[in-house]
Amino acid sequence: MLQPSRSRQVCLTCHWFRHHAAASCIPLLTCRLHHGLIAHGEHLTRRCQGWTDDMVRRKGWAPEGA
Repeated sequence: MLQPSRSRQVCLTCHWFRHHAAASCIPLLTCRLHHGLIAHGEHLTRRCQGWTDDMVRRKGWAPEGA
């Protein structure tokens, strides 16, 4: 379902992308659109047809950078 991408339109920049720390502190990368996990590393190089730009990113505000 994920397609290779060499642009900024990858899972990491998608509105649906989320990451959580599991009980053993291992990061779990998830897609809320597909209700599933994303393989480690694929969030940087792949995207799907449902990719959407996050409104926060379009406005240029990044709270995680604070």
